[in-house]
Amino acid sequence: MSVHAFFPGLLVWILLIATSLICVVGLYRLVSGYGHGRPGRFLAVWAHEAFRDGPGVFLRALVLDVLLFRRVWRRSRRRWAVHMAMFWVFVVLGGFVLLSIVALVFAYLDPAGIGGAFAGYVKNLKLPYSLSGYVLVAASGAALARRLLVREVRERTRLSDLFLVGSVFVIGATGMVAEWFSGFDLVVGPGMKNWDLALQVLSLHIYAVFLLFVMMIPWSRFRHIVTSPLLLLARRGGD
Repeated sequence: MSVHAFFPGLLVWILLIATSLICVVGLYRLVSGYGHGRPGRFLAVWAHEAFRDGPGVFLRALVLDVLLFRRVWRRSRRRWAVHMAMFWVFVVLGGFVLLSIVALVFAYLDPAGIGGAFAGYVKNLKLPYSLSGYVLVAASGAALARRLLVREVRERTRLSDLFLVGSVFVIGATGMVAEWFSGFDLVVGPGMKNWDLALQVLSLHIYAVFLLFVMMIPWSRFRHIVTSPLLLLARRGGD
């Protein structure tokens, strides 16, 4: 979100590197566990199963089951809409965050040339940040409210489920509020601009992203972000 206008300090860079390494180590342990201590063996077996019926079947499973949530669509159209919104907003925002980090590096290396021009271009990409934040907050808020307010759903909801959905809501909400007070949001506009407050909220947003999300992916129920697509592809789609 307004990370495109944020110049990270040393603490943020340390956090980014440390949480990313913890995530990578966790993913390695996850894959290694599935391969009984041999991650290469697991990946070889998975690739054999995923491509057993040819690349066409693999691509169909990737598009329909992983990217378009065909199984969820068959069960509930409303749940499908929430899943699609949360998944694709994270994909879009993740892409823009990576783009922003690249722009910061280029701007540092070549501030007066192509690097500075590229950073300026990325800084002006306001629309995806503004709209994506609203979609993510609405989708995760609806999912969280359903787990808290609908009795039959609340009774089968575990604490880990609330943590997962609540984390997504916190990430979306803090990023959206930071966008408001930074003056970059296209819906609220510059009327609420308070740069000091924006930086404080943005810091919370970054900590939420890297502490509640990136670092926790392989160590919590967030792991389904990795394991579910792998399982669906290995089964070559279907239910």
